[in-house]
Amino acid sequence: MFAQLLNILFPPICPLCGFHIVEAGGGEEAGLCEACLASIKRIEGPVCTVCGTPFASGAGPDHPCGVCMGSRKPFVKARSAVFYEEGAREAILSFKYGGTLTLTRPLGRIAEQALSGLVETFDVVIPVPLHNDRLRERGFNQSLLLAREVARGPGLEVDYKSLKRTRATKPQADLKTEERRKNVRGAFEVKRPERVRKKRVLLVDDVYTTGATVSECARVLKRERCKVFVLTLARAVSL
Repeated sequence: MFAQLLNILFPPICPLCGFHIVEAGGGEEAGLCEACLASIKRIEGPVCTVCGTPFASGAGPDHPCGVCMGSRKPFVKARSAVFYEEGAREAILSFKYGGTLTLTRPLGRIAEQALSGLVETFDVVIPVPLHNDRLRERGFNQSLLLAREVARGPGLEVDYKSLKRTRATKPQADLKTEERRKNVRGAFEVKRPERVRKKRVLLVDDVYTTGATVSECARVLKRERCKVFVLTLARAVSL
C-alpha cells in the first residue's frame, strides 16, 4: 500500500525518455516505458552455441559459428540479451558515461533474461573490473552494478575483489579487432586465487563487441581451473 501511495504521489519516470512510465503506456515493472522497451531489440536466436553470435537468418536451431568451429574460446559459453543498437545503445551510453544509475535495475533485469541461454548453475558472479584510475574518474563500475542485479534473482555471490585490472588500457571502442586483443593482453590478474579456484564463474560485462576483454578475463580465470560462462547485456554485431 505504501508503494502504491508513493507511485501516486511521485509517479515513476522512465530514465530514458523522462516521461511518467504509467502515462507513457505501462512497463512500470520493467523500469522503462513501453516505447523505450520496444526500442531495445532482444536477441532471440538462432545464435552460436559457443560465443552467442546471432545469425542473420532467423530460422533453424542454434549451432556453432565458423569462428568457434575453427578455434577454441577460453570460456564455455557466452550469451547477450540485446543487440547493441538503437534504444539499447542509448541506454548503455547514458548509464555508462552519463551516470544515469536509475537504469541499473531495468538494464540488469534485461541482462538476466539471457541467463537461460547458458543453462548452468554458478558458484560466483564476477564483473569485468575497471582499472582504479578509470574507476575514480567514472565513480562506479557499470559491470559490477549489472552483476549485482543479475545475481539478485538467483541469490548468487558477487565477487569484485578476486579479478583485478592491473594496468590501464586504451578505450576498446577506438581500436580494431587485433588491436583490442593486444590492448587487454596481460591487463588482468587473479588476486585471490583460493576464492575462485575450480569454481563455475559467471563473468558479467555490459557490451560484447569482439570478445577480446571477456576472453582475456576468462583466460586468466582458467589458470585457476575455473569454468567461465560469459553474460553481457548487449552484443555489437553486423548482420
